[in-house]
Amino acid sequence: TGAALATAVGCRDTAIPTSPNPGDPSFHEYPPPTEQPTFRLTGGGRVDGHTHADGARKNTPESHDFATFGFQARPTGTGDEGSGNITWVEHNPDAFGGGFTFHGRVEVFAPFEGEEGDCATFSGTGRGRTRDGTPFDGVAFTVLHACDVREPGRGADHIEIVIEEFGFYTRDALLSGGNIQSHRL
Repeated sequence: TGAALATAVGCRDTAIPTSPNPGDPSFHEYPPPTEQPTFRLTGGGRVDGHTHADGARKNTPESHDFATFGFQARPTGTGDEGSGNITWVEHNPDAFGGGFTFHGRVEVFAPFEGEEGDCATFSGTGRGRTRDGTPFDGVAFTVLHACDVREPGRGADHIEIVIEEFGFYTRDALLSGGNIQSHRL
């Protein structure tokens, strides 16, 4: 078992890091969380791009080059305590043991209002398994950025995931299907 970092980042036109590593020259500070959480986020769908610039295009079905996800994340207090869960499934057979499935439990939630809509960063720990059967447990993850931009979410809402357990897995994309939804508290 090892430790991994799963990171989701995405609001365009906002000064956010493109890498979770503060030593990286492209690292920027994130907007501070709102004082009192005013919303929670849920989401699910599909992302086909590997970078935000790829847009919301769908890859061909036979490529299996896409990921699917589902999450719910919410504040549980006035600080950055949170609860919820996330599942991320990488379907690409050329990625890390033929793809993988990750399940995480949210422990920290920090919402903020981005230029495009309601956004949040959330983190916790989880476990998973690659399709070739390799398990990983006690994996730290962080969703640095998930944004509800508009309805429908396809082509507008976005998320980025980075998992360092596998060398540097990343998906930074507009949703090619599904939705991220903000819910007022």
